[in-house]
Amino acid sequence: MFIPIRVDVPMDRRPWVNYAIIIVTVATTVLAWFDAEVFDQLAGFGTSCLLHIGLVHLIGNMLFLWVFGNAVNYKFGQVGYLGLYIASALMGDLAHYVFSSGTVVGASGAINGVMGAFLVFFPRNDVSIFWMIWYRPGISQLSSMWMILFWIAWDLFFLIRRAPTQVAHWAHVGGFLTGFIIALVCAFTGLIKPTQDEQTLLEVLRISRRGTS
Repeated sequence: MFIPIRVDVPMDRRPWVNYAIIIVTVATTVLAWFDAEVFDQLAGFGTSCLLHIGLVHLIGNMLFLWVFGNAVNYKFGQVGYLGLYIASALMGDLAHYVFSSGTVVGASGAINGVMGAFLVFFPRNDVSIFWMIWYRPGISQLSSMWMILFWIAWDLFFLIRRAPTQVAHWAHVGGFLTGFIIALVCAFTGLIKPTQDEQTLLEVLRISRRGTS
């Protein structure tokens, strides 16, 4: 088991939209737990990202959103981040309903989109990971590029095997690709620029170089 707990991304402004998304998601989920009508109304295309099945599901998703979302919110700005999150949520839902079956519930599609954007703008920034092997815990640091690629490879593994699980892997992949592509376009066109201390995935792969003056 491994769980990301912190990313090494200096930020000079507050990620207010990410704070708001977490608060609204938690409040809506808890309300839906006690009101089946609310749950049924939101458990559909576009709004299911506000719901979670249980406490572990909620805490796990919100932890990932906190760890990666704050940095992506800082990079995209408040409005841009909100657009990225909504687009990833919608496309994650769409991928699930097109390629799979049943109702999808949870913010994983949107969160994977956030992770896809993080991969583009912070591929070499470290992620602190809490791990436990045979009841022996520890904390290690890993390049975000390898951690995120491993995470999405896990979804692809299950999809390739076509193994039945309770996880909406298509929603994860659809959301991830949406966030990744949006961020890639923003980085390639210069719509969102890295700071002097940051390096995008395009620069790591030597697809893009910064201009000098």
